[in-house]
Amino acid sequence: MKTQKLNDLEKKKLIKEILGENHNATGNNYPLFSALIDGLSDINDVLTVAELLPSLNSFLTGATASTVVSTASFVGILLFPVAQLINVINAYQIGHRMYSYRCIAYIVTAWAFGRTAPTGSARILSNINTGPIQKRHAATMEYNKIWRDTSISVGQKLNAILVQKKIPKEHLQAIFRVLGGNQPDKLCLALLTQFENEFDSNTRNIWKSNYAVRFPH
Repeated sequence: MKTQKLNDLEKKKLIKEILGENHNATGNNYPLFSALIDGLSDINDVLTVAELLPSLNSFLTGATASTVVSTASFVGILLFPVAQLINVINAYQIGHRMYSYRCIAYIVTAWAFGRTAPTGSARILSNINTGPIQKRHAATMEYNKIWRDTSISVGQKLNAILVQKKIPKEHLQAIFRVLGGNQPDKLCLALLTQFENEFDSNTRNIWKSNYAVRFPH
């Protein structure tokens, strides 16, 4: 059942009560804390504000002002440590990169909702194989390997974040779920959009055209 949302003054008071004087929920970070509080008031989540705010605060420790912009870009902050994998992925051709980025979005989404990690995107592979230039079997094997390797890297990165930031797994999972609207397809889409700036104008349009392919297909 929905509860009445707190106003900004009430939220800031609550944040201060929970985190104390030395909290990070000021300036550009505040929209994330605000969105988390609003999200928890909208859904029936077992975890409470008192549990999740400290974990979000720990997660944001070290985040720079340039990475924390607004509620609309919250996923960018959450994905930032995982997106460092891009430096490795950039060695691949554009199709490989797109598939790897999609893998990151799918694996993080599945992880956040406690689902089995997808082993690939059947729809994207089908589109590739039925395109103007049909791909050879070896190319499909390449895409499968890219997904497999990326999936392993994402899992390792998420586990490293939990250890480094000393955050319980269920807390970070809940933060992703709540800030993603508690809907897997919405969270996944938000994750996918964070990679738009990795492409030039032409390839960006191709990337965005595949937003119609929804998680986990």
